[in-house]
Amino acid sequence: MSSWDHLRAELDLWQSEGRIATAWWRDDDAVTVTAQLDTILAFEQKYKVPLALAVIPANLQNDLVEKLAETLDTRVLQHGWAHQNHMPDGRKKQELDDVRDLGAVVADLRKGFSVLSSRFGNRFLPVVVPPWNRIADDVVATLNSLGFCGLSTFNARQTAEPYKGLLQVNTHVDVIDWRGSRGFVGEDVALGSMIAHLAARRTGAADPKEPTGILTHHLVHDGATTHFLDNLFSMEHSALSWLRIPGVFPWQ
Repeated sequence: MSSWDHLRAELDLWQSEGRIATAWWRDDDAVTVTAQLDTILAFEQKYKVPLALAVIPANLQNDLVEKLAETLDTRVLQHGWAHQNHMPDGRKKQELDDVRDLGAVVADLRKGFSVLSSRFGNRFLPVVVPPWNRIADDVVATLNSLGFCGLSTFNARQTAEPYKGLLQVNTHVDVIDWRGSRGFVGEDVALGSMIAHLAARRTGAADPKEPTGILTHHLVHDGATTHFLDNLFSMEHSALSWLRIPGVFPWQ
């Protein structure tokens, strides 16, 4: 059996139990319109797979604001402030860190919130996507007081609400081989990650209510990555449902 057959088999199990396997799509590092961005926006339109675009506020260009005004289901999330590493040598990269004074980190988040809310209006959802998917616990504790309703990192969440009023919904399938070629991770690895999270949800080994998240980075997509996403988003199964982003992070 191919990896695609294994994915369909997992979805068949969801269907046999009368359940729907929910999924969502997040793409990181957006600042301006590129050919790669046009490609993923075309996928969203063609296959009706809503997109959450994590935008870097400090580097936002006007053309991205204008471009997203033309889309239907794209929503903007806040990708930190400037995607700048503040960690000393020997520690993993992090912008929303525990090295600087907490007030400095909060000030960056406030600036980003102001930029994105003013430029994108209700297309912006107050959800923090930490650069490199890392954020200090003290920073997480402040998010709701700053007006954020959500947090999204990577790997199965430990809890749906790490702090009162803050919903965490992560991604689980990274299509880029960051530690190796920095190109497409490969069908077997990508689909294996998706199947593993779906199976964990179905059996109760992971939170069954957390939708399975696909993580992309359009700026580094190669031909193989694009081909895979085309195949994934075009695949139809009655037990698979791609969620609209306001459904992933309900916020009033």
